[in-house]
Amino acid sequence: MKTIDVIDADSHVMEVPETWDYLDDEFRARRPVLVQARGLPTMPHMDFFWLIDGGIHPRLWGRGTTVSGTPLEMTFAREKPFSVGSQGLTDIEARLRDMDALGIQIQVLFSSILFHRLTEDPRFEAALMRSYNTWLAGRCAERPDRLKWAAVIPVRDMAACVAEVRRARELGAVGLMIGGTAGDKLLHHRDLDSFFAAACDVDLPVCVHCGWSCPGLTQTCEDPYAALLLSFTLPVLMAFFSVTAGGVLDRFPELRVAFLEAGSEWIPYMAGRMDHYHPVIQAVRWGPHSKKRPSEYLAEGRLYVTCEAEERLLPRVLELVGEDHVLIEGDMPHAEARDTGIQGLWERPDIAEVAKRKILRDNARAFYKL
Repeated sequence: MKTIDVIDADSHVMEVPETWDYLDDEFRARRPVLVQARGLPTMPHMDFFWLIDGGIHPRLWGRGTTVSGTPLEMTFAREKPFSVGSQGLTDIEARLRDMDALGIQIQVLFSSILFHRLTEDPRFEAALMRSYNTWLAGRCAERPDRLKWAAVIPVRDMAACVAEVRRARELGAVGLMIGGTAGDKLLHHRDLDSFFAAACDVDLPVCVHCGWSCPGLTQTCEDPYAALLLSFTLPVLMAFFSVTAGGVLDRFPELRVAFLEAGSEWIPYMAGRMDHYHPVIQAVRWGPHSKKRPSEYLAEGRLYVTCEAEERLLPRVLELVGEDHVLIEGDMPHAEARDTGIQGLWERPDIAEVAKRKILRDNARAFYKL
């Protein structure tokens, strides 16, 4: 592989029991615990779960299905090519060796279980996220030159949300991770304005990550395939609608946003479809009002997207979004093995060398201000 200091814009840490060591005193009795299941008729290798507020996570079957590789006690996690110590950052050197093997100099790390809806209690959700952020800040502080992280932000509790945005900056986060919706609210709902204002104040980018953030959508899926393709992914497209058509970029001109882990080929479809309807909506003044078409916001350079190396429409995405605004994700240590995409991108004859270097390094450096 060609030599370049690759910056992986989106990889993951798998939560471990120590993740919850920093829960506020009032929530200690509700600390997530591990439970084991034996003899499962389907997916028997996913045999450990988190018990949180009376619910089992991940939920592998039935309405509301979700999928995760944590807790690391499950057989599924131990069958991966990455060690348990690397996956859970309990062995920092093991993670660095895995990064070295793939040519990755810097990783920006995201949660694996907190893009699930773990509780119906927004205050407890905020407490879980605070504990996670404190824990991950400590782990990454052991090698801050190579391990960066995005703080998970509790957008369903706005007072806690704004406070955590400011604490995230103090802890050293390089981004703010949210789902594509705030529960059953779209991101352009004016209740979220204080979150976007705080993000601008502390100069941290908003990272909209795939996840089961929309309860109604989550409940429509009854198996892992549907859950990963629909309820996990579609909220990112909903977020793109909100950020552009919902006027978020109009209200917050300093905001920069990335859409992570949904690939990039949806961008031409969504931008084209929304551009098509924009004049009609403006004429009848029905629905959210944005000053510009979505394609115009893409041209401004405040929006970023992660790509998959094999995407056939990637040249079109580069034209539409700009070669300065496409990022690469390793997605380590998830099962899709997107980490192979770094080599795959290098080998593509239809992408210019200068664009490859931007995708693999320069764009992430600019987005996260590393």
